[in-house]
Amino acid sequence: MADQHRYGECERGFTLLELLAVIAILGLILVALTGGVRFAGRAWETQERLIARQGDLDAVQSVLRQMIASGHSFQGDSASLSFVGTLPRALNDGGLFDIVLRATEGRLVLDWQPHLNGAALPEEPMESELARNVSSVEFTYYFAKGDELGGWQRESKDKGKPPALVGVAVQNDKGRAWPPLVVATMIERAAK
Repeated sequence: MADQHRYGECERGFTLLELLAVIAILGLILVALTGGVRFAGRAWETQERLIARQGDLDAVQSVLRQMIASGHSFQGDSASLSFVGTLPRALNDGGLFDIVLRATEGRLVLDWQPHLNGAALPEEPMESELARNVSSVEFTYYFAKGDELGGWQRESKDKGKPPALVGVAVQNDKGRAWPPLVVATMIERAAK
């Protein structure tokens, strides 16, 4: 009778075929999990790159907004804007500067030199890159309805009649446009 009991216990285990099926299923589950983790890692890295680019874009727009808002003596066309104003803190040595914003060779560039009113020889302009991979920049100028110009214009040539608003439209080399930037100039107009 003891022999029969032992023989019954041996029958309770898993067969080799059942073990192989379980191992194969576990292998498939591990492959799927590994692929999912790899996909999640790539998605995470892509999102971090996009966030970093957006942070750079926000910083450039903030610098442009600050410089244009504090500027005066605006002159420009759709391709470039020049004015007198202060520089961002990172570049600022204090005082007023002649500032030019323009696109060149796929970059948005800031040129500046000290603003001189006298007969002193002007210094060679300094250049700073604000953004790369720029295919086009368009500046527009809004004049109040009371002006003979009135409305949005593609040029601002008369320093005596500053625009009320300056629009900056930037497009990158992949055809994607930056969020529109419209800045109110802080110019007090003389009473007529």
